[in-house]
Amino acid sequence: MRIWKAGGCNNRGFTLVELVVVMLVLGIVAAITMPRVGGMLDRQNMRRTINVVRGTARYLQARAALTKRTYRLTLDLDKQTMSACYLTEESCQKERNRVLRDYAFPPSVYVLDIMNLAGEKIEEGEVGTHFYPSGDAEPSVIHLSGSGTERMTLVIEPLTGRLKVLDGYVAPTTS
Repeated sequence: MRIWKAGGCNNRGFTLVELVVVMLVLGIVAAITMPRVGGMLDRQNMRRTINVVRGTARYLQARAALTKRTYRLTLDLDKQTMSACYLTEESCQKERNRVLRDYAFPPSVYVLDIMNLAGEKIEEGEVGTHFYPSGDAEPSVIHLSGSGTERMTLVIEPLTGRLKVLDGYVAPTTS
């Protein structure tokens, strides 16, 4: 029978106990870090969605002034998608470019409701915001929800067509 010295070399590999201890430590580390990583991805999806809406609003405002057409930003609350088109006498025509392609909101970001010019709170169906050739836009308030308790409010300003982002669910004030 061999007797091994402390710190000696065992050429047969790792014992089952050693492997179980390593797996246990890795499991604990993963359990601690995974919720943080998941939360980071949800926040990243919210930021990306806000940037897409902001970029689309800026583009439509500039495009409306350049082409002297009225553009419409449509949010479908049932399908959780966003699309854009310009208005003609017959219908709403989509431009064939990669900037104005339809956008599906990520599963971790949800459009709760939209407040329109009349102050109506719309929670289902399609809602449109128009961008006019003069540079004006219909005022709209878009409420987004992230997974968990994260809420954001996006305000399309009427005179500039720009998007203002507010933290939390902010109801518009009427003056």
